Amino acid sequence: MDKILVRDLKLEAIIGLFPWEREVRQTLYIDLDIATDIAQAALSDDLQYTINYADVCDQVAALAHDGQFRLIETLAENIAQLVLSGFAADWVKVTVKKVDAIPQVANVGITIERSNE
Repeated sequence: MDKILVRDLKLEAIIGLFPWEREVRQTLYIDLDIATDIAQAALSDDLQYTINYADVCDQVAALAHDGQFRLIETLAENIAQLVLSGFAADWVKVTVKKVDAIPQVANVGITIERSNE
C-alpha cells in the first residue's frame, strides 16, 4: 500500500473545553498518513494521478480554522472524513497534537485510523 505523508502541519485553532480556550487560538500539529495508489502518478510523473498534499493541507487548515471544536478527537474525526470523502484515499491515519495543554508536557494528542471500507 502506498502512503502520502504529512508531518507536523502547524495550525492555529479555537479548540478546548474551558472558557479561556474558546477565546484564543491554540497551536496544533497534525500528522497524516494517506493510503492511495500512486503507481500511475509515479510512472507518468503527473500530479493528476495522485493526491495533492498541498490541497489536503489547505483544506485541513481551513477546517481547523473555521471549526472551533471542543475536543481534538472531534477535529481528528472531521479531518479523517474530509480526506476520505474529498480525495482518492482508501485509508487515513490522523494524529492531532495540542501543545501547551499541560505545563509539564510538550504536547498531548490522539491518533485515529479510518477507511472507506
